[in-house]
Amino acid sequence: MDFKISVIAPVYNAVDSLEIAINSIINQTIGFKNIELILVDDKSNDGSQDIIKKYADKYENVIGIFLKENSGLPGKPRSLGIKYASAPYLMFLDADDEYLPNAFELLYNTIVNEKSDFVMGSHFWNMNGERMKINILHDCNDKSDVININPFLNQRNFILLSYNHVAPWGKIFNKELILKNNISFPEDTLAEDTYFYFKTLINSKKVTLLPNDSLYMYNVFENKDSVIHTHNLSKFNYFLKGFANVMELIKDIPFSKERILISNMGSLLLIFSNLSMKEKKEAVQKIYYFEKSLDEEVVLKRKELILLNKLILKKHFYLAIIISDIYSILYNNEKIKNLYRKWGHKE
Repeated sequence: MDFKISVIAPVYNAVDSLEIAINSIINQTIGFKNIELILVDDKSNDGSQDIIKKYADKYENVIGIFLKENSGLPGKPRSLGIKYASAPYLMFLDADDEYLPNAFELLYNTIVNEKSDFVMGSHFWNMNGERMKINILHDCNDKSDVININPFLNQRNFILLSYNHVAPWGKIFNKELILKNNISFPEDTLAEDTYFYFKTLINSKKVTLLPNDSLYMYNVFENKDSVIHTHNLSKFNYFLKGFANVMELIKDIPFSKERILISNMGSLLLIFSNLSMKEKKEAVQKIYYFEKSLDEEVVLKRKELILLNKLILKKHFYLAIIISDIYSILYNNEKIKNLYRKWGHKE
């Protein structure tokens, strides 16, 4: 069969949400017959594999791929899905989220008509049934429905595209561009989506934005942001390595990396805040030496993170650890956590 779009969904222990995610693809207005759905299971142990097999048996355009060992990170399932994709355009889905019914049709028509390298729309955050629209445009006076941008024409364009969410979902990519430039998700780090986004951006000449169309539903719930709320030193190291890889990738871009630094350093400090005391003693010096290696100063926006970062840069490591313990208590309060998420998308 000739498909218009291949959509790749990594799956791990998503038994409560997976069918909703799959059905959001089946119900697309573009017609499910035009979609190849690739479900890559990362050694689930909760019944997710049975759901994948059920849909793969029912639909010939649903492909189930089952890893023999859990990779522990999202990069490998996504990159493996790219290798199996047969359609000329790629999309991605997280197994606990969903697409709005017209998303594929609108994204596909736009990338074909505009001859873009990739297209992105706005999206919703669903927090306990409360929808919050997240617009992909910040500090931009252009109110058009369709906006075409050359990423490296000037500083403004690069900043505009750096500010947008970097997750692969809610976008459609020209597969030829991905394959030609050997673009994939790093398999041994976190921030793998940031790396994929910027490597794609670096190799793109035309990016199209659909700021007035919300196409994706990002479902927020407890432990959704496992990267931010992890208590695991190995995850800290994975994220730090991924962050370093991103900065190495974009080091020759002649524009400010302010937005990238703010976002990733903020996440790194939040992960640090949730480590144990013993782990923090090791991690705090890694933050110090990493930040000292950067060519550009990190100018954070949140006052509490500014204080924490200053303490680390001044080598007041013990005080930084104590302050971070207080932040950890606050960040893990559900009400404060939800407010933090909202504020983070209104800046």
